[in-house]
Amino acid sequence: MSVSIEEKNGIANIEEKPSIVEVLKNKAFMVLFGAQFIENIGRAISGLALEFLVWDLTKSPFMMGILAIIWLLPFVIITPLAGVYTDRFDQRKIMFWSNILSALASLGYLIVYLLKDSILVLVTINNFNYYSVRYILLFLFILCFLNSSSAAFFFPARSAYTRLIVKKKNLLIANSIGSTVFQVATIVGFVLAGVLAAISYRLSFIFDTTTFIVSGMLILLIFRVGKKPPEVVREKSKSIRQEFRSIYDDMKVGFRSIREQPKISYMLIIFSGLTFAFGAINVLFIVILRGEMNLSSTWYGALQGLMGATGIIAAIILMSFGKLKRKILLINLGFLGATIGMYVFAVSRNVWVIATVLGTYGVLSVLINVPSSTLIQEKVPYEKQGRVFGFQQLAQGIAQLVGMGIVSLIAEYVLPMYVLLVSSGLLSILIISGIIYSAKKGLMIDDYADSEANGKKKPLSLDEMDIQKDPKITANISVPDASKPIEAKNPD
Repeated sequence: MSVSIEEKNGIANIEEKPSIVEVLKNKAFMVLFGAQFIENIGRAISGLALEFLVWDLTKSPFMMGILAIIWLLPFVIITPLAGVYTDRFDQRKIMFWSNILSALASLGYLIVYLLKDSILVLVTINNFNYYSVRYILLFLFILCFLNSSSAAFFFPARSAYTRLIVKKKNLLIANSIGSTVFQVATIVGFVLAGVLAAISYRLSFIFDTTTFIVSGMLILLIFRVGKKPPEVVREKSKSIRQEFRSIYDDMKVGFRSIREQPKISYMLIIFSGLTFAFGAINVLFIVILRGEMNLSSTWYGALQGLMGATGIIAAIILMSFGKLKRKILLINLGFLGATIGMYVFAVSRNVWVIATVLGTYGVLSVLINVPSSTLIQEKVPYEKQGRVFGFQQLAQGIAQLVGMGIVSLIAEYVLPMYVLLVSSGLLSILIISGIIYSAKKGLMIDDYADSEANGKKKPLSLDEMDIQKDPKITANISVPDASKPIEAKNPD
């Protein structure tokens, strides 16, 4: 008989290769991303309809900036809380109630749109009468905040739960499939959004409400086919002050987890810088397409669909690798490509050039987001991932909020081209400095060799804990050989 065992840090490890088939057979994972696929379609449809509706009501770049800022506010205000509660409670319940809140917000969009003529206010200034849309905007902004708040809870819960139901070896494949789902939803969502918005915003909001209801029903199915997260035993807070203190302490745990991982710290800083600079595109995208290029909602949907299509191709290619050893290197290349694309977007108003830029962004978004999520899931223990993902959203939310706030203030007075050129310049300085720093600090080396080289003891992963509890050792023993001594061989 022969047994092949590798022992490391007192844990028996059996080397396994990533498996696409294994991920596709994971019922809980497939149901989860089926739910997100439908949810992403809904968010694309309501997001486009809301942006176009606000633009049609105001024709104001400033108000478009305000809308974008309101969407981002929950990711700054609520995300830290969402990350903490993601690690405390059942992530399935968090995702379910997030969908319910989004469905109610979408239903609110529909009601405001149907009653918009009744909400108009007649205003007289210097004997000039006009109808003000301020109350329509107020209701839409409140509903937008609620919808975004649900997303702020959903995303960290989904990322943490993915790590629970997917083996570590398959994380890159799972995240690539998740990105593919997102990109397909982008294609379907934005193309459908453009068509529906061209017909009626009412249809957009009705369809959107339905998608969140269906997504919530799929999340309920996960309660039957998916793992139940481990229960966290905590002393119940005796006062509001004590509860806030415990939340603060949990947030510090998330921050320390990030600080202990140089690659994640770097990724978070450079990611925040990118979202700050891209605040200009988020505010001015509709202004350029609708105001300067006079493109229809159908064109808008087609361009977003193109970005999704190229993203699918990139995600499938990443999936075929199974494992990425130099994630920071790939992320840096993605940031560099995004910077070049912003320069082109700033100076060109040719629809085919813009289409090329957006198609490239579809690839780059996958090359940045998939390795980023996988890096956190691999490096951070499961019980801390909600707080880390929450802190990631917080940092990016603040950066994007500040960036869009600045652009919103100057967008009424400065041409979009100049705003985008300044943003491109700032992003160039950041990414060049980042590449130099990450090369100097050795952050672009093999992700699976650096911790051993530094002599650091890694935290137990879910896979290692499973192996430690129930090591699976296979051997071929024939009856005549049963009396012979067992020979153990170490792998080469």
